[in-house]
Amino acid sequence: MLRIEVDMFSGRPNPVWMITEEEAARKLLGAAREMRAAVTKTGAGYNGLGFREVRVENILDDVRAPRGLPQKFAVGPTGKENLDAAGELARLLIETMPLRSEVRLVEHAVTPLDEKLRETALEWMQVTARLMRKPPGPPPPPPPPSNPLITTIPDSKCSQCQYEVSQYNPAFWNNPATQPYNNCYNYARNWRTNTFAQPGRAHGAGTSIMACNTVTAAAMADGLKKRCNCLPQSEYPRRLMALVIAPGYDYHWYRHQRGGFWGHKPGSTAARNYDSNGVLITDPQTCARGPYTNFCDFFYAGKSVVIN
Repeated sequence: MLRIEVDMFSGRPNPVWMITEEEAARKLLGAAREMRAAVTKTGAGYNGLGFREVRVENILDDVRAPRGLPQKFAVGPTGKENLDAAGELARLLIETMPLRSEVRLVEHAVTPLDEKLRETALEWMQVTARLMRKPPGPPPPPPPPSNPLITTIPDSKCSQCQYEVSQYNPAFWNNPATQPYNNCYNYARNWRTNTFAQPGRAHGAGTSIMACNTVTAAAMADGLKKRCNCLPQSEYPRRLMALVIAPGYDYHWYRHQRGGFWGHKPGSTAARNYDSNGVLITDPQTCARGPYTNFCDFFYAGKSVVIN
């Protein structure tokens, strides 16, 4: 039995399904063995916004993977020199996404599988493939010097309001006990829940409709306020967050950091302060965001904002 996961979302759980039919599993593993140059470790390729990789895992302890294949591996047009072969194998795996899952998984409550999602995964994979073929951009900027203090600053867009910016601290998020279980919403709120937090879920107001108005309503149910709706000092520390949307599919959040730039954490990948082109994020409205084309709004989050 194989577990297949398309690592492509930032806020929602990734599409995931099981291949329970032995012959189908054997056929896919055989294709992976024949294209061994396309197989890589999970997380070894592109780790920005949008499609990252397809993960394959054998979940039975009494079935060995074919010779030359690990029990868990990834494929995609990102992690190997032979991008064409890797992309072809990833396409074969994505096309096994069932229209109706015969094995009902927890993730399906938020990310149901359908034909449109399968086609979108293939489209997003092509976007990433084109990005990987571009000449590499400048290296990511180094983090600013470590400083444990939080600074209160006036909001440049609404000077009557203030909020707090804290030091950029990716090490807090990028350790094995934290990184896989916290997403962009956790990072932007600066609250590690280890639950892959969803807007509105803590207050029974979650949404499966990925649009600016619906995700905004869900987040405001958690206590977020739109920018320039000033928060009092009693809400210290107050964060400035930004919301963008991949229309119909996913959301993504950013947080303003000390030093004038923005940080974010795409899904279960590492926290960083640069965009899809490796450029320091000074404005989430104009940075490279892959398929997250809709900029929604800026928000404040005070200490009373509870997420889960």
